[in-house]
Amino acid sequence: MTSAIRAGHQEDIEQIMELIARCVRKMQDGGSDQWDESYPNREVISGDLERGTLYVCEEAGDVAGIIVLDENQAEEYSAIDWMQNEGPHLIMHRLAVHPQIQGKGIARRLIAFAEDYAARGGYTSIRLDTYAKNTSALKLYNSLNYDLRGKVNFPGKTAEFPVFEKVLG
Repeated sequence: MTSAIRAGHQEDIEQIMELIARCVRKMQDGGSDQWDESYPNREVISGDLERGTLYVCEEAGDVAGIIVLDENQAEEYSAIDWMQNEGPHLIMHRLAVHPQIQGKGIARRLIAFAEDYAARGGYTSIRLDTYAKNTSALKLYNSLNYDLRGKVNFPGKTAEFPVFEKVLG
């Protein structure tokens, strides 16, 4: 399977929103309320695209997966005991793979892209959170040597969000 990872463009928004809608359905069918109709919405994704922080994994011309890379940490992160306190820190958000092609290594490729991006950008660590009910993401981050640093809660969610860090260099 040949794929390319590139910066997302506004022209990708329909495919991205369709990918997100399918991911939301799959999450909800599996009993997870991590994402819903209000998040991540078109306004959030449009902002990511405008800031140039959303990257697309393209398979045969279609959006197969997305990831957002920036320095925006949730304020809840301030309660976490991080291993690397000297910055800057790259934060991973909104990692998603189209449900029809999950399990084919696209998430791993997007994370490898993020790690390379972070190393080239002089970041000292990568930080992220995922939903406690998202067992496949939890397994994936553990397998890629991300360290569980604690848990945070976000308003309106029924489960905690484990927070991970990978120190670079």
